[in-house]
Amino acid sequence: MLLASGAQAQTAATDAAAAARVRLPEVTVTGNPLGADAVVVPAAQLSGDDLTLRTESTLGQTLDGLPGVSSTYFGPNASRPIIRGLDGDRIRVLQNSGATLDASALSFDHAVPTEALTTERIEVLRGPAALLYGGSAVGGVVNVIDNRIPREPLNGVD
Repeated sequence: MLLASGAQAQTAATDAAAAARVRLPEVTVTGNPLGADAVVVPAAQLSGDDLTLRTESTLGQTLDGLPGVSSTYFGPNASRPIIRGLDGDRIRVLQNSGATLDASALSFDHAVPTEALTTERIEVLRGPAALLYGGSAVGGVVNVIDNRIPREPLNGVD
């Protein structure tokens, strides 16, 4: 008899707790506090007319003035990009998404060997997303895309 009254008291307590639970309204949390449709990405791209108007003799001078990007200067035709204050081997320079091996990676007073006339697009990636390209990309990544690798079949002679 004592057990039955204890079980009834426990059941009444759980029913009261269930009744006391209130369902809260759903709250949506977004990562974009400004409510804009475009997501802010720490990347910049130069192509078309923008690239044509900004083209200089070296890659560093071409990118100089973009947000977070400046240029070293060791005289005319000898500069590399500086991204967020980091330069040298902390900046990964790619050509057609592949690593480049040149003297500018070893000595800071050399320019990156890119030809402005054949460049189709230059992409600059800053921030933590650049670490996807390896430990030597702590400062950022500059990817120069040119027409060395055909993107579609060629007809005839080019």
